[in-house]
Amino acid sequence: MRRYPLPFAMLLALMMFAFSQQAGARPKNESSFDGAVNFGSQVIYVNDGCVAVDGTVASGDFFGDLKRSDVSGQFEFRKHGDVVVEYPESVTATIRLVGGQCDSKLTKPPMSVFPGDTYAFTFRLDWKDGMQMTPATFSPVTAHCTGASSTPIPQRDFTIPSVTCEMTVDSKGVPLGDHLVVSILKPDGALLTRISAQP
Repeated sequence: MRRYPLPFAMLLALMMFAFSQQAGARPKNESSFDGAVNFGSQVIYVNDGCVAVDGTVASGDFFGDLKRSDVSGQFEFRKHGDVVVEYPESVTATIRLVGGQCDSKLTKPPMSVFPGDTYAFTFRLDWKDGMQMTPATFSPVTAHCTGASSTPIPQRDFTIPSVTCEMTVDSKGVPLGDHLVVSILKPDGALLTRISAQP
């Protein structure tokens, strides 16, 4: 399985255009955020096609007025001038997956991830502090996935399947320096990909 940081074909560029419509989230190296923190985009090559993945972490207006600065080599976070050291009580992780072809020999989206008119993957969430991973508590136990859709491709005999999944994550007491790591697992439990976000 190969991961690509950017789309590498016109079809995947089209897929990623949909991701650009998300609630704005600035790159992690900037000091302020527009309402959400971005997981970053990636395209995963699987045996029978490609899957584009993107997502955000949000919590009301918490990230909208959060500022980050570098103080003596350490990140410091402030809201309205006050130092903030922890995430709010909960955050919402929104993950989008889109299937498509990525090779001239692969003429349809990956059935291993999008079989028929459904999808076949699960999530595992962790908080990461340095090298230490701690399982995150999220509700519902399985992700709430909505907006599953298929976009017809002109002059082709297939559609592009997509799904958006939301998970409310318990973040009370979690330091703002920790990363929220989302592992996306295939039906056999093998890792499809892993993405992370941190202000």
